[in-house]
Amino acid sequence: MISIIIPVYNVELYLDKCLQSVVNQTYRNIEIILIDDGASDNSGIICDRWQKKDSRIKVIHKTNGGLSSARNVGIEHANGEYLMFIDSDDIVSDELCRILIEMMKNNDADISICNAKHIFDDVVSFKSTGKLHFYNRNNAICELWYQKSFLPSAWGKLYKRELFKNIRFTEGIIFEDIDIMHELFYQCNKIIYGEMELYGYVHHENSITTKKYSKKDNVILNICDKICEFASDKDINLQNAAKSYNVAGALRVYLNAPNTFEYKDTIEKAKKIIRKYGKDVLKDQNIRKKNRYALYIYIYLRPLLKVVYKRVDRWK
Repeated sequence: MISIIIPVYNVELYLDKCLQSVVNQTYRNIEIILIDDGASDNSGIICDRWQKKDSRIKVIHKTNGGLSSARNVGIEHANGEYLMFIDSDDIVSDELCRILIEMMKNNDADISICNAKHIFDDVVSFKSTGKLHFYNRNNAICELWYQKSFLPSAWGKLYKRELFKNIRFTEGIIFEDIDIMHELFYQCNKIIYGEMELYGYVHHENSITTKKYSKKDNVILNICDKICEFASDKDINLQNAAKSYNVAGALRVYLNAPNTFEYKDTIEKAKKIIRKYGKDVLKDQNIRKKNRYALYIYIYLRPLLKVVYKRVDRWK
């Protein structure tokens, strides 16, 4: 059975569409765990209404603790052999569960991954076929840190439940996915990724991708420190990939943090990371073209960087 964990917080405008897409799964052996994380709108009521409509739905009401807290509560209450996370303002293909579990079982994998379809309007067209790629744990982590094929998000993936035996999402932070994803991957013998688009990431004005930079975003540098520490005694390829992710995170901070006294120390830390690793990373043939161009401009033509950055669509 697949336990589908859906944290819910103030999403009354989107929740019905999300849950409709989940209950429509062609793979029927699922339980749907809705964690009402202290919503102040009608989200909790909507959850209860859906529970009455479908016996596979279980609702947990709790005080607000944030996304990681809600996911962790879901893990504790899950009964399935497999875990899946869906955000409550997104929608999914009705083939999501079937395809991911078939990918996993047919190839003896520990995690199966699909692509996301970025949705900016009401037009949705999922893609149920695509090339398959196979990774061992080190190669998958490198793919993750080089930001090549798949996103570090918790969603869009199917996990063997045992991977979470000693791992939980860090509470009280954003970027909680990338904070632990390498730890999950490192436990795996095989990870499979398919180029099919089965998860609909809905962009709206309240999405994290549209919010302005805030102090919470500074945590990415702490996560980068954690990643480098993790890789420090590992394979040289992991160490190089960790450096690349550090520089990418530092560039993100440099380009987005307000140039005010409040963020002075954070920006200086980002610049220090780029000074430390930048030229080595620039020589790394594995880094993404966007990151290579941004890093080159930062090192040699810095005044132009923010002008160029404003014209880049990060979702292409």
